[in-house]
Amino acid sequence: MGSRANVAVRRDGTWVHHGSNGLGYSLDAWLAPGPEPALAMFGTEAWPVWEPGQWQWESTCEAAALIDVDARELLFFVDIDVTGRLALLEAYGRTWDGWTIRWAYNGLADVTDALGLDRSVLDRDPWDNTDLFKWHRPGPGEQLVLDRLITVGDVAYGLDHNAEDPWTVGPALLDQLGDLPRVDALPGMPRGGMHLDPDGRAAGVWSLGPVHHLTERFAERWPGWTLEFWEDRHAGQAARSGWRFPDPAAGVDDAIRRLGERVLDHWLPATPENRDEWPKSTRLDPFYGMRAAGLAFDGLQRIVDVLLGPGREPIVVAEYAKRVL
Repeated sequence: MGSRANVAVRRDGTWVHHGSNGLGYSLDAWLAPGPEPALAMFGTEAWPVWEPGQWQWESTCEAAALIDVDARELLFFVDIDVTGRLALLEAYGRTWDGWTIRWAYNGLADVTDALGLDRSVLDRDPWDNTDLFKWHRPGPGEQLVLDRLITVGDVAYGLDHNAEDPWTVGPALLDQLGDLPRVDALPGMPRGGMHLDPDGRAAGVWSLGPVHHLTERFAERWPGWTLEFWEDRHAGQAARSGWRFPDPAAGVDDAIRRLGERVLDHWLPATPENRDEWPKSTRLDPFYGMRAAGLAFDGLQRIVDVLLGPGREPIVVAEYAKRVL
C-alpha cells in the first residue's frame, strides 16, 4: 500500500504540488531541517509536478504538507503517535523559526482548502458504513493494541487499527459497544478518542489522524446529537470520563533524539562527504533531491543542534556518520 502523500508549495501567489505512494514514510524527516532544505529538495526534478486536479485519495492519504512561503506557514500532518507528534512540533518550532506551524486535522483536505480549491478535487469516501469493523473483526484471543478509546460515562472500550473511525459509524456504534474489549487500565496512549453521552445525545472527539471534516459532517451522521471537537486535546475526554491518560510529554526527550537520528539517517547519504558512494548514473536520483540542499556535515550539525534544543545531549554528526555510512 505504501504511504501516500502530497506536498504543495505556494510562492509568489502561485502553487504547485508533488506526491508519491511512499512519500509519507519520510515526510517528517524531510521537513525537519527547515524551510530552505525542504524547498530545495521539493524543487528538483526528483519530484515531478502533479496536475492541479491530481491528488491522493483522501481516505488513504497518510501524510501531506503545504509549505506556504508567502504566509510563512507550514500546514502538515503525518502518521505518528502522541509523544512523537509533541516532539515533532517542538523541533519544527525551532527549525522553522519565524513560521507558523499548523496541524492538518482534516488531513489532505486542509491543504486543498488552504489553496482555495473546490472540495470536489478530492475523491472522498461516503460515511455510509454502519459496521465498526468493516474489513477485519479481531477475534477473542487477539491482544488489544490500543489505537483509539471510546468512553461512555466512566466505562472505556478499546479499538485497534482495524476499526473504522467510530464517529463515521453513527448511532449504530452504540449497539456495537458491548462487543468491544473493555479497558480497565490504559496500556499506552491512544491516538484518538470519542466520548459518548447517550442520555444527553452529546459526543466529543479528539484525534491525531485525519477526521475528514468531522465538524461539518457530524450532524447528518448523528442526527439530534451535538459534537465537541477537541483537536488533539485528550483532556476533554479525560474530564468527561474521569479517565487518567499517561503523560505523553514524559517521552519527548527520547522522541526528539530519535527524530534527530532519523533526520541524519535520511540526509547523511546525500552529503558531499559521501560523494564517493553516489551512483554514477544520473538517470534516477536515489536521494530524492536532497543533494540540492547542499547540506554537508557542518550544516547538518547546526540543524541537529537546533532541532534537539538546549539542555539535551548532543548528537555529533561526524561520529554518527561513521556508524551509518
